[in-house]
Formats: sequence, C-alpha cells, structure tokens
Amino acid sequence: EMQKKYLTESEQSRLLLGVSKVADPLAQRDYHWIAALILTGMRVQEFSRLTVPMVQQALASGWLVSPKEHCKGGKRGNEYLVTARLRTHLEALVKLSHELGAGCVVPEAGQPLVWGRDVAGIAGPLSVRSYEARLKHWAVHARLDARISPHWLRHTRGMNIMRRSRGSNPLKVAQIALGHRSLKSTGIYLDMSREEYERELQLVDGGRLPK
Repeated sequence: EMQKKYLTESEQSRLLLGVSKVADPLAQRDYHWIAALILTGMRVQEFSRLTVPMVQQALASGWLVSPKEHCKGGKRGNEYLVTARLRTHLEALVKLSHELGAGCVVPEAGQPLVWGRDVAGIAGPLSVRSYEARLKHWAVHARLDARISPHWLRHTRGMNIMRRSRGSNPLKVAQIALGHRSLKSTGIYLDMSREEYERELQLVDGGRLPK
C-alpha cells in the first residue's frame, strides 16, 4: 500500500516542472510550497500554520521550528533543517506572501506564509482543503495519479532520504527528519520502491533498462 503513496524521482520532476512553467503568481506560489513539502516532509496541517515571522526566524537560524501546538498530537514540536534548496523556496514564499497579501489585514496569528481566502472573503492562511485541491490540479496537469494528497509528499521525503542518502543509517535520518518517535513508523520506507523492483527484475532477466 505504501508503495502507491509517494512520487518517484521522475514524477517529482514532472510535477514541479509542470507548475514552474506557469507564470501566474498563484502557480508560482504553488510551485514553491509543493517543493517545500517535498523537502521537509511536513504534514500539511502543520505547514498551513507557518507564518512569515516563523520562516524569517528559520532563514536566520538555519532551522524551521514548529511549536508543539501546530504538530500532530500536540505533545512536542518539530524541527527541520533549512538546506540550501529549501532556503530558496522559503525565501520565494516570503516574497510572494508580501506581494499577494498586499492590502490584506494580517490575522492575529501572524502573516501567513501562504495566503488564502475564507468563506466570508477575508484573507487568512490557505486552508488544508485548498492545498489538497491545488495539488490535485497540478497532478492532473502533469498526468500523475489523481488520488495524490499532500501526505504523499511526506512519504516522498522519506523515500528520497532512503534512495539518496550516502550515510550508513538512512533509516535513522528519515526517522529524525520526519519526527517519528520510533523507527517502527519509519520502517515503511524499507520496502523496495517500485522503480527499484522493476530495475532489478529487468537486470535479472537480462533485459534492457528503460531510459
């Protein structure tokens, strides 16, 4: 089941490339938050509560910190390393927040990193439902699985760590990066990915590898 709920390397490229090619400011906003979710593995509820001051603090310190009340279970906060690639997307989102929110009243919780509109037409943070709808829109645009949800991007982060890590214990890296309390939760990423399975069987049967 897990194997159907993440994006392969090529699918990630197709999704991000498809969004990045659209010049509309909202498409650019979507491009940067989709990339940020892939690079952090944050749950969408947690990401939706990020404010500009929180992100500016992260850009200064090198760590993006979510308070425990924003996190699943509400018992402890999460920390995410601001890598060079993530920094680029966070800086762009701060800039877009200022541009797209010009003239809007800043909510009590702080200026949202990603603006939306609520039912009454008052500006506030983009809703979780809107994140889901926007991601589905771009997935269809890139001819990807329309069942996609933001949680797939969290699983994609875990799979990326397992695939790309050069360290001796990538599972531990994934556990810390995703804020899992035990390695048991992270164990799902030990399952062989679809593309690895296909590649191995092609090699076993002496077939040509797909380009």
